[in-house]
Amino acid sequence: MRTSDSTKVRATLADGRRITLSLPPTDAPWAADGIGGLRPVPPTHTGRGEEPRPLPDRPPLPLDVALLGLGA
Repeated sequence: MRTSDSTKVRATLADGRRITLSLPPTDAPWAADGIGGLRPVPPTHTGRGEEPRPLPDRPPLPLDVALLGLGA
């Protein structure tokens, strides 16, 4: 991660994509340091998780049954 000026941070992700973060001026006390208060955080995980289960093959319930809750 590198800084080009006091209001922008530019970084290159592991896959080669580049991102820029800019912070507007503010009077908020928690943001008084601007980008100087930012620090890199290592990723908590990488890659994709497990694939979700596929949707069931059965057709959807008719609206009147679904509204009554009797289709389970």
